[in-house]
Amino acid sequence: MSIDLPLVRVDPKAPLPLATQLSQQLGWLIAGGELQPGDQLPAVRQLASDLRINLHTVRAAYQQLETDGLVSTRQGRRATVLAYDRTKVAAGAPDLLSFTIGVIIPTFNPFYAPLLDGIESTAAQNSSLIFTCNAREDPDSVVTYLDRLTARQVDGIIVVFAWLPPDTALPQPGHRPSIVFVDCPGAPGPGVEFDLEDASHQATSHVIEHGHQRIGYLTPPLHIANVAPKYAGYQRAVRAAGLTIDPEIVVELPSFTMEAAYEGTIHLLDQPDPPTGIVAATDSLALGAMHAIASRGLNLPDDIALVGIDDVDMAAIIRPALTTVALPTRDAGIQATTMLQQLITGQPLEHSRVVLDTQLIVRETCGCRTV
Repeated sequence: MSIDLPLVRVDPKAPLPLATQLSQQLGWLIAGGELQPGDQLPAVRQLASDLRINLHTVRAAYQQLETDGLVSTRQGRRATVLAYDRTKVAAGAPDLLSFTIGVIIPTFNPFYAPLLDGIESTAAQNSSLIFTCNAREDPDSVVTYLDRLTARQVDGIIVVFAWLPPDTALPQPGHRPSIVFVDCPGAPGPGVEFDLEDASHQATSHVIEHGHQRIGYLTPPLHIANVAPKYAGYQRAVRAAGLTIDPEIVVELPSFTMEAAYEGTIHLLDQPDPPTGIVAATDSLALGAMHAIASRGLNLPDDIALVGIDDVDMAAIIRPALTTVALPTRDAGIQATTMLQQLITGQPLEHSRVVLDTQLIVRETCGCRTV
């Protein structure tokens, strides 16, 4: 299918050669999915006329796209867009610093604010600009952003996403962009993680210490890499206390939202033998649980105990204040960016995988009487 390119333009006054301007813009459109495999670029003469440039300039741009593996050209036929191969694009990128870093996060929520602050403050020390990309919890969007950031020739990418498609191809070591993962257990590259199993173990053990023997658990989908370790920590704490894990009070939610947690908590409270304590795998789930508990006329912590995991800012100011396990998110951002800068500059990493400790923050919803 032949396509029009109304957004493509060139600037004769810019220092970049016109053919390079044109090939870069077409490359970005291919990387972003606006141009699909099988699409045919305009004929050389047609595009030259549309842009008011020499047809040899267009031909040179198409030749560069072919060298980059983005299009296929044949004598007498229009250039045809090929499937985007970020590894080939990365291998062919010039060995020049752009002083830019991409960050891909699952969604914008309070958990990621200190993480981004740590990334930005560390990157600023190296004069790097940050591009933050919101994947909206969609693995395919992560792949699209990887393509777009690679096409933009960023120096490195920090991926904060724990459920990449299993066949996602990444640039080979030594080719830009370098990639560091955050909060992605089992990631196919260097990364910074939290000790999530221990975080959940701390949360559950603390509820048990208050004398609760029937403890509900709210969790996002368990197949996600940074969710499963938390459930393992819950299981370990329950079994260590000699208690039985009752699947009726383990609620696997369809998402990370407070709305899902509200519905899941109502399900727990409607059990014939409801739990007297609840552990939520994230603070956002704990906040949804608080709303559900209040809607049933129950009080925290007198009627039911609740502990979350994350320690977002809201946890300290809501009433009653939420007992939670803090994840050092800002420190994770600092360490991930430091690792990325080392990869970008060719320095060896002391450790390819860093696991950060977590800390129980005792407040009010667990039953402790804080001053």
